[in-house]
Amino acid sequence: MSDLRLVPGIGAKKEKELMELGYHSLEELKSADPDELYFQASVANGAELDKCVLYAFRCAVAFAKDPNPDPENYRWWYFCDKKKG
Repeated sequence: MSDLRLVPGIGAKKEKELMELGYHSLEELKSADPDELYFQASVANGAELDKCVLYAFRCAVAFAKDPNPDPENYRWWYFCDKKKG
């Protein structure tokens, strides 16, 4: 188990996906672009993934960049696209 699992909402499956994309630690994830991660994961899957995967990746990258993250502030749904109208 890596420190990626410290991110709320990153369990074994998402940890594995991130590792398959070349990110094995929070330190490595700091430089990631969540939209690019989502695109690469969708390509690897052969189809566009659910948007909640994008939101989880946004959350994970933000968590990695935060020098003192409070897990309560890092839930994937906080990183959803804003609704129009």
